[in-house]
Amino acid sequence: MQRTAVVRALVLGTTIALSSATTQAVAAIADHVWPQDSTHVVIMQSPVQKAIRHAFHENTAHLNFRQKRDRAAAELFYERRGFQAAWIRNGELTQDAREIIAFLHRADEDGLDPANYPTPLETFNQDRLATAEQIARADFTLTQSVLTYAEDAQSGRVVPGNISKSISVEPSRPDPVMALENIHRTTLTAQVMAAFNPPHAGYQALKQQLKLLRAQQHEEREVVVVPEGKLLKLGSTGKRVSLLRQRLEVSALLPEDEERFTSELKEAVKTFQRENGLNDDGVVGPRTLLAINATVSGNPIHDVIANMERWRWLPRDLGETHLMVNIPEFMVRLQRDQHTLHETRVVVGKKKHMTPIFSDVMNHVIVNPYWNVPYSIASKEILPELRRNPQAYLMRGNYEILSRGKVVDPSRVNWDGVTFKQLRIRQRPGTGNALGDIKFMFPNRHNVYLHDTPSKSLFRRSARAFSHGCVRVQNPFEFADALMAQQPSLTGHKIRSMLGGKQKQVNLEKTIPIHITYFTAFVDENGNLQRRPDVYGHNDKTIEALGLSQ
Repeated sequence: MQRTAVVRALVLGTTIALSSATTQAVAAIADHVWPQDSTHVVIMQSPVQKAIRHAFHENTAHLNFRQKRDRAAAELFYERRGFQAAWIRNGELTQDAREIIAFLHRADEDGLDPANYPTPLETFNQDRLATAEQIARADFTLTQSVLTYAEDAQSGRVVPGNISKSISVEPSRPDPVMALENIHRTTLTAQVMAAFNPPHAGYQALKQQLKLLRAQQHEEREVVVVPEGKLLKLGSTGKRVSLLRQRLEVSALLPEDEERFTSELKEAVKTFQRENGLNDDGVVGPRTLLAINATVSGNPIHDVIANMERWRWLPRDLGETHLMVNIPEFMVRLQRDQHTLHETRVVVGKKKHMTPIFSDVMNHVIVNPYWNVPYSIASKEILPELRRNPQAYLMRGNYEILSRGKVVDPSRVNWDGVTFKQLRIRQRPGTGNALGDIKFMFPNRHNVYLHDTPSKSLFRRSARAFSHGCVRVQNPFEFADALMAQQPSLTGHKIRSMLGGKQKQVNLEKTIPIHITYFTAFVDENGNLQRRPDVYGHNDKTIEALGLSQ
């Protein structure tokens, strides 16, 4: 009885007092109970049932937590059915079992490894010589593989926090017993199994790209590579220009222009740059050349599988209307029903100040914001300057000092002995404020948000990882217009009317889910696979954690 209670505690997260495993079996499998009189029942158990039941008495000390949890779920699943075999009837695999086995053998279509889901042979016991123990083991093996697949498909194989401490997403996990019950009861086995994978269009598009990439592996294709060298721009000449034409499939209008960088080639380069999230200046520099040669990362198949894994970390429901920040792409998009309503460039954190990856809900905006300087910036970057000349530094940066929430006279502070554990520094609203004129808030433990910035020139760069972790938005009031258009009565005009003066907070009438993501591979609106540099190294670590780099 005690062991069964532990099983339920592991699976359900709640300690439940149980009468006995026998009582539970009687309640769950009533059609296999024969009453002997009004006060006593006997459960008739076959050798296979006894073997399945006995399997749960084996030593589990060598199993890890997930394996023990899954085993507990399997025990409860079998207990509810009186320890009858779930996938084998009269010594033969059921039709559902055969469909499950075939489905698990195709797990690689979703970027998973079929080797992780062992199954009985499809010819199992055709000779009718299998013992009760062998039948029990085959049935139990398939149960464990079904459960492992469901969890891998929905939640992923990699623990996000093991990739980086800056990743704080918590993938949703299927209820293990309910997953087993639903798969066992359905007549649409393949559909129910497939539904554990992410439902998002972005995931499904990557799945199709994975299929295409694997098909291309078997094709002999000559890939044109443009060698490194000087910038290629309007007027450039030479063999590299001819190779660039071949790579972008732009024929010369005149024979003598084959090795000349002409205006039509410039336009093709600009189009390529726009499609690949690059600054569309029509000049082929190192970053554009990297993208043209498709050498953003190593094996594209591994890259796609790693990004499919990260889709599993997202909430299954992103929100009918939601915001999506993609760090490697340096973009934010407002989306509704899989359509982009607005998009704009962003600046994200430097590698040493990574923008965290998580999901939250935007619930208000602040116009004319104060900038409460984070402790790390205040102590490492500002305090040394303050000690040299506090009055001049504070005046030049429009800063003020607070103690216990009240502004204090900086001349009364002993700057040689103080730290920002006792004081706080903030920048007043106005010209030069690090947050610009507006910030978009989704309160979170990382203390990050989206905001305006006075440093507009950085948005012209292709790679935009320059902040201390927050996300800077290009054209923030156009962004605000798009957000306010989703509100019943708020407008962008009202937000603009608040500019200047004191800090003002505007609560959104309808909150908007926001997802800060990390996709180095995705499919664009034209159905083309796009790949981006791994700015934080998360993708390479995911590939390694999945065992793809071996």
